[in-house]
Amino acid sequence: MEDEGCELLAASRGLYVAVVACLVKLIQSDGQNGEGSGSIFLACDAVMNILLKREQIGFSMELSTFSSLLMALTYWADGNKDTSVVMMAASICSLICDFTTEEALLKQPSFNNSSLDSLARLIARSLSSSGQDITSDTEDLLELITAGYSRWKDRFPTVKKHNCSAMT
Repeated sequence: MEDEGCELLAASRGLYVAVVACLVKLIQSDGQNGEGSGSIFLACDAVMNILLKREQIGFSMELSTFSSLLMALTYWADGNKDTSVVMMAASICSLICDFTTEEALLKQPSFNNSSLDSLARLIARSLSSSGQDITSDTEDLLELITAGYSRWKDRFPTVKKHNCSAMT
């Protein structure tokens, strides 16, 4: 997505909130059965582009908008054997984690310890998939996840603990 498209989405708070809400609904209705995966990936691309270009376009995230997306993405990837689903979900989650802390997430009404454990398992699963079914597309996503994790792991002790135990 070009910078202009990202700027338009980010400038219109209602528009990016609608994209996130649409993505959450798509995942909730079609995510686990594989239907609508093209639409889900398209919406994921839009969200990811906004998050990746956040500094250039002056995007400021509202955590309440993205906490439900974190939960939906972990649901989508949970039990899914498609590496591209796992890596896409984990990369967006990693980009969202750049904006926040474990403590702030747990203050969100819809986010709890179970949600945090699901997030931790997703990140651990994605980081441990290095070399398994990795394509050039998923390799780029793994790089995003790894770089993000190194930036925010100390603000997410639960995620860090899952990854330490997964790597031993």
